[in-house]
Amino acid sequence: KMKDTDSEEEIREAFKVFDRDNNGFISAAELRYVMTSIGEKLTDDEVDEMIREADQDGDGRIDYNEFVQLMMQ
Repeated sequence: KMKDTDSEEEIREAFKVFDRDNNGFISAAELRYVMTSIGEKLTDDEVDEMIREADQDGDGRIDYNEFVQLMMQ
């Protein structure tokens, strides 16, 4: 678990990496792209599962607050 003070900026930077079109949300496609680029080979089901776990409001994508929650787990 990260400390709140130094992690906030890191989380914001990480969110920007995932949110490739800068629309404020991480889509399944964006998540898959980043995970693949760091060497994680995920199936569509695994990506969907990650989105489902983080997606608290059920809109099928991850917003910044949901991303923070995911990172703090």
